[in-house]
Amino acid sequence: MKKIYTFKLTVFMLFFVSACGTYTPKSNHLSAVLSNTQQAMTDLKVKIPTTDKNLLDAHQTLEQKIKELFPLLRKCNEKYALTKPYMATLEGAEKSLTRLHKDFDNVEDKISILSAIHLDYDAKLKSIQNNPRNEATTKIIVTVDSSEDEGFFVFGKLSFEQGLNIKRFRFNRPTQNASQEFVPGYYLFWLEKENRISEPELHLIVGSGKEKEEKKLVLKTPK
Repeated sequence: MKKIYTFKLTVFMLFFVSACGTYTPKSNHLSAVLSNTQQAMTDLKVKIPTTDKNLLDAHQTLEQKIKELFPLLRKCNEKYALTKPYMATLEGAEKSLTRLHKDFDNVEDKISILSAIHLDYDAKLKSIQNNPRNEATTKIIVTVDSSEDEGFFVFGKLSFEQGLNIKRFRFNRPTQNASQEFVPGYYLFWLEKENRISEPELHLIVGSGKEKEEKKLVLKTPK
């Protein structure tokens, strides 16, 4: 009888640990990413000429959004560890800012990059605020159709990666059955089929607080 009781207790403890493991931060990775992002912003500001008002304004706007979002992300992460896809978008922003600082003189679309990161952060902030429990656990099912024809593969990347020749995302199925789960943010999507490639389109993905989050996009078919 004692052996049976011990076995049941062991099984219960294993179940309890595995169930709670999802909700416990595994490392200080988030803190490192956020700190590196803030450092990149500080370094970047030093390089901006005082005469470039538009770029200074874009930097200040992003800086303010960071002050609003980052404390919330730290708080959310203490309760439920941010997912790998969520962290990947934050890391992408960090790398873009670091790249902008290091290659400052050669980057032409500085304001566009800062504005895109701002909109990405704003989508995350609004999604947390719209969440009934103020958590960063929102996931949105994005379905994509092509405006004409079908059978196009859907690719995407983060909005602030627009100048990079990469394909961060690929939907598993072509249009008109393309769907994939995304965390809140600002994304760039396009269609490809054989030698036909559409113009990339920017789309905000924001959680509205519903139990099941969905967003449907219709991308323009390439000629």
